[in-house]
Amino acid sequence: MRILAFPYAYGSAGIYCDFKNEINKHCDFQAFDYPAHGSRLGDAPVYTIKELAEDAYDQIKGMISEPYCLLGYSMGGVVAFELYEKLKKEYKPLPKYIFILGSCEPSHKYKKGDYENYDLEGVKNILRDRNGTSEEILAEDELIELLAPSIKADSIALRDYSCSSDTTVPADCGVTVIRGSREKNTEHCREEWERYLHRDIDYRVVEGDHFFLFKEGEKMTSEISNIISTALDNIG
Repeated sequence: MRILAFPYAYGSAGIYCDFKNEINKHCDFQAFDYPAHGSRLGDAPVYTIKELAEDAYDQIKGMISEPYCLLGYSMGGVVAFELYEKLKKEYKPLPKYIFILGSCEPSHKYKKGDYENYDLEGVKNILRDRNGTSEEILAEDELIELLAPSIKADSIALRDYSCSSDTTVPADCGVTVIRGSREKNTEHCREEWERYLHRDIDYRVVEGDHFFLFKEGEKMTSEISNIISTALDNIG
């Protein structure tokens, strides 16, 4: 089985490097960069989740004639959700399973900000708020300047994202949503994902904060890999 994966906001496909080494024992794992991220740093940024999903489709459309799954982390989970909506509404080959990690439900209201006009320090504060970037990296002004367009674009895309469960289509495949035990505002995560997907989901809570897959070491990498491989084994 092939898994097509999308990263969290401000991140690149490279975030999955260690996880890919583990999950590739069970399946073919491929991650993709958004415009202006990672290997596509020179591309123009994209400012909406729906455009990110359109771009994601353009990247995977040559790969979906064979069985596949979708996976997304944080913003990537919302991109995967919107991508599924596009695939189903346009009668494209659908994934066999969807894995959503560390992702807020589609009804979640993201932090507001005048991100278009943020200066360098403002961009750094975006990253500090996410608690996923070390102060050593934040001290590298040239690097942050280089990444600033994509950081602003992702922040705008999340800020402006809205979705109504009245217009979403039922998911015809299994869905697993995994959240960290120390993540905030997860009280209604399960019921809201089920409302938007119009189906029951496999909802898991694992040890860790928002970046549980990347901060908790090999044990967590193995745990998530096992959850995924078990779900794939049970696909009818």
